[in-house]
Amino acid sequence: MRATPKFRTPYGMTGADIAAALSMKPRAKQAVTLISKRHGGGLPARILVLVEGEYYEVLERTFDELNRGVTPAELELEPYNPADDFNDDFEG
Repeated sequence: MRATPKFRTPYGMTGADIAAALSMKPRAKQAVTLISKRHGGGLPARILVLVEGEYYEVLERTFDELNRGVTPAELELEPYNPADDFNDDFEG
C-alpha cells in the first residue's frame, strides 16, 4: 500500500494561524517600570507603573498590554494623580 502525501493548502489555515498573522504588528519599544503593587480586600491588584515619564494605576491585564508595547493613549489611560486617592481625602 502506498500512502498519499499530505499537502498543506492555503485554505487549511487554522484560526490560531490567522490570529498570529494579524497580530504581527510591530510595536514601538517603551519603558514600563513597575513602581508598586497593592493587594487587599478581595479586589484585583492595582499596579502603579511609570511609562515614558507618566505614572498610571492599572490592573494586571493592562500592565501586560503595556509590556507588549501598547501605548497608554491606545488604552485610553489617564495619568495617576495621588491627590485623587481615597485615603488622602480621609479626615479624622
